[in-house]
Amino acid sequence: MPRSKHTAQEKLLILEEFRHSNISISSFSRQHGLGDRTLQRWQARYERDGIKGLEEARKNQHYTKEQKLEAVLAYLSGEGSLAEVTMQFGLRSSTQLQRWIAMYNRDHQSLTASPSRKQVPTMSRTTTFEERIKVVEYVTKGKHSYTEAAAHFDVSYQQARSWVIKAREGGYEALVDNRGHHKDKRDLTELDKAKLRIRQLEAELKDKELVEAFVKKLLEIQHKE
Repeated sequence: MPRSKHTAQEKLLILEEFRHSNISISSFSRQHGLGDRTLQRWQARYERDGIKGLEEARKNQHYTKEQKLEAVLAYLSGEGSLAEVTMQFGLRSSTQLQRWIAMYNRDHQSLTASPSRKQVPTMSRTTTFEERIKVVEYVTKGKHSYTEAAAHFDVSYQQARSWVIKAREGGYEALVDNRGHHKDKRDLTELDKAKLRIRQLEAELKDKELVEAFVKKLLEIQHKE
């Protein structure tokens, strides 16, 4: 597979620009000289693994038994097609997922997690806006899995996963509870939103210069809107 001409940082800037655009993914891709599915792959890998998912693989990626099982069960439970689950979990190809499914169907134990692993809560619980941000940062900044985050914060795996995906797609402001008893998303000022985005970038990016570049890019985009 040919190596990408874009660095991880450049890919992230392109994704950030697309997030603020009002055009279709196909039109945006053409404007930037990208293939039809390239941007979708970048989005999926970023949603799953943060900026590390946008880096070029220099060696075969190692996946834990837990990660394999999560992907297999997502497919078997009908969360998406092979291609959709492959992108959702940031895998390099659907062939990889097919092999795991075949292994799971032959012998469930071949993909199960260690018996000593702490049980992850399956029931959702009510959380605050700040708690949801902390869960997301535990995954993105701390590089923990959804399962580890669920166990650490006593939330369900599905909650942890959905919050991370929401934050990646719509920023921290997407984590605001709109059911009436917490601060409504519409109550966030533009300054609130900017501060949340900067906090998110600081959690995801270790490079201070890259954070500053994003802040500059964010301001440029906002001036255009």
